[in-house]
Amino acid sequence: MLALAVKLLFAPLFVIGTYFIQRKFGARWGGISMAVPFILAPILIAIYIEQGSDFLYSSIVGSYAGQISLLFFIAIYTRMAPRFHWSICIVSATSVFLIGVAILSPLINELWVGIALWTIVWSISMKRFVPYDRTIELPPAPKWDIWLRVASALLLIFTITQFAENLGPRLSGAFATYPVMTSIMTTFNHYRFGPNSSIALMHGLLQYIPATSLLILPIAALLI
Repeated sequence: MLALAVKLLFAPLFVIGTYFIQRKFGARWGGISMAVPFILAPILIAIYIEQGSDFLYSSIVGSYAGQISLLFFIAIYTRMAPRFHWSICIVSATSVFLIGVAILSPLINELWVGIALWTIVWSISMKRFVPYDRTIELPPAPKWDIWLRVASALLLIFTITQFAENLGPRLSGAFATYPVMTSIMTTFNHYRFGPNSSIALMHGLLQYIPATSLLILPIAALLI
């Protein structure tokens, strides 16, 4: 329950912060801000307090299945966004994420395996990323837009957390990495501002997500 409380507390702040950053500096900088482990760090602390170091370590190892599947999520959404409606894009990207988690979770039993696989997939993703227009500015959005994003994020977080709690440390860690903030911010951007803004947002995230996957998670695993 502590981990859920942390998510419900920090998620609205995270969505609001990202929203205003992208309004001020552009969608790509909104994606960069999402790479900051603003929610992840408190969640790791909450898991450690509630479940202990062994469960936390297993969750971190298991989370790499989700981290790699997040890269698949980004790849699918960004390639589909210029041609398809946002609803088709998010369903397809989510399906690929869930399939990726199901396949990779039994295969990643060691920390170094997860890091190695993640690095390979990330490198390919960076080289093959979809081109987009970096000069377009975001038009104004209605005031209720930000609160709808917050409400959607809270609902999605609660649903996923309740589902993941019954899966054990490995699958729990993997499914807990479902890109809640990414899916909310990306689909709203796609709907409100068009596919270019959603692609820019994910590009910023993809560029700076190694801070979490190659730094924060490994250090946390080695310190416990």
